[in-house]
Amino acid sequence: INKPPPVQSNPIMTKIFVATAYHTGLVLAAHPTHDGFAWVLFENPQRPVAWAITHARTGHEARLLASFKRLLQRYEPAIVVLEAFESGESRRCNRVRRICRRMMGEARALAIETRVFDRETIRAAFARYGAMTRREIARVIAERTTAFSHRLPPRQTIWSSYDSRQSLFDAAALAIT
Repeated sequence: INKPPPVQSNPIMTKIFVATAYHTGLVLAAHPTHDGFAWVLFENPQRPVAWAITHARTGHEARLLASFKRLLQRYEPAIVVLEAFESGESRRCNRVRRICRRMMGEARALAIETRVFDRETIRAAFARYGAMTRREIARVIAERTTAFSHRLPPRQTIWSSYDSRQSLFDAAALAIT
């Protein structure tokens, strides 16, 4: 089994954590947001191999997509998973929808299987734990995946801004689904 090349310094990539072993049959889940994307690479539902939150200012789609393409080339996942972005229930802005379409295209160009799950499917996967909201699903993931237990963001209040760590848990929920 080949080891991946060392992580190159990249101003967009932040908070990268990589386990020591390199695996095949990996699932890469990405969760694009208004200012970047979070991604999680899983070997199995309880074992994340690598994860990060990637940020870029508006208008830097090319840099985000280049980061995503490097992930695909470095880890060679078997499956790439995204949250439904074209459906009627999706509240994604046009920019994020465009990024999602291009991410799917990059994966398909490398002959990587792609899957898209809607929020209802994700909720159904976590229903047995009594988790229906994004916060409850994040709590379940934190309890069952020790690597994420200390990354659970605090409960969001009406006066607090969005915590980008939530997108990490959204990506993890996609991979586990």
